[in-house]
Amino acid sequence: MEEQTDAYSVDQADQETILIRHCAEAHRYAFFIVTQDGRRMLGDGVTIGNNATANDGADFAGEARLFAEAAARERNLID
Repeated sequence: MEEQTDAYSVDQADQETILIRHCAEAHRYAFFIVTQDGRRMLGDGVTIGNNATANDGADFAGEARLFAEAAARERNLID
């Protein structure tokens, strides 16, 4: 089920979580899908950084979240 763009790929997506990978540095991001006021949306995320790279995983967290939101929306996991 892996979907890839130049910078990120979707490793896994289901009704509860979407897992994203930064392709160049292999940082991983898990975003939880939550329901708030009757709407499904991306909730909090967890960054699993790759310590073998020059950049911290948090440096890419904003971009990863934007990618995760678009990928989750495409899969009808969020509203």
